[in-house]
Amino acid sequence: MTIRDRLIDPALALTPSERKLVRVILANYPVAGLGTVATLAERADVSDPTVVRFSTKLGFASFTAFQEALLGEVEQRLRSPLMLMEVRQGRDDSHPMRSYSQAMAGSLTSDGEALSPLEFDRALDLLIQAKGRLILLGGRFSGYLAGIMEAHLRQMRSGTLLLSGPGTDLIDRLADLTARDVLVVFDYRRYQSDVVTFARQAKERGLKIVLFTDRWGSPIADEADVVLAAEVEAPSLFDTMVPALAQVEAVVTAMVERIGKPALQRIEALEQVRGANKVTVDRDPQARDSQVRDSQAKDSQVRRSSDDPDTA
Repeated sequence: MTIRDRLIDPALALTPSERKLVRVILANYPVAGLGTVATLAERADVSDPTVVRFSTKLGFASFTAFQEALLGEVEQRLRSPLMLMEVRQGRDDSHPMRSYSQAMAGSLTSDGEALSPLEFDRALDLLIQAKGRLILLGGRFSGYLAGIMEAHLRQMRSGTLLLSGPGTDLIDRLADLTARDVLVVFDYRRYQSDVVTFARQAKERGLKIVLFTDRWGSPIADEADVVLAAEVEAPSLFDTMVPALAQVEAVVTAMVERIGKPALQRIEALEQVRGANKVTVDRDPQARDSQVRDSQAKDSQVRRSSDDPDTA
């Protein structure tokens, strides 16, 4: 059982401080665990004794023993043929689209390995069990992720709200928040001061917070009840939102499966309303079949003409 396996083991009961440690270690595994006790404690915003006690909880006699096990995993991985294969695959830069796609595939894989099932399940619990509204907020680019998630959530339940607009409007929204609401906030480097401020004041009003951020962690992480971190680095001048979008879609998919019949009934009701108002372009099946037959007849006629020497 690797240390990563121990960190994501559902049977591992964690305190809030220990959850912070797990987030930090998994976000940059295994490097994050190879520094000093003080360094790791500072990054996770916990005390030095908490780090030492946590290494003991994982089954190690000391923090030194914990690090020796981590180093052993690193050494074993460097010897693995899989590592050499990954390096060779990473050298294929024959086309920008191919190299970028490979980089994104690597980010998605590493994010999947670093994800804590406990943290993911806690996010689902907060979203599904919310007594009030699900309020979504993001930054300049991450606001689009918030919009995508809100559009999905709206299909599963009523009482969702996407916050957008100028900062003054955002401040006014604080007056409407209640402790029954859950704030879903997206904040990636460079972290936006208005988003951070709003989240902190929402926490003061009693809201639970689900934070989507990068592996360095938005300042909101100190206030959040759940933190889902995604890789944002890409072979580009700009950070990528692809892994973060994958997290959003994974959460939405899991929510539909967990809610079950009520979610499907609401989606069906929405589809009926959309159909009645012709929201989407749905062709008549008979007309579509007729169009296909006409196309096939024309193709057949063209083939006969090309085979006839008198018409060539």
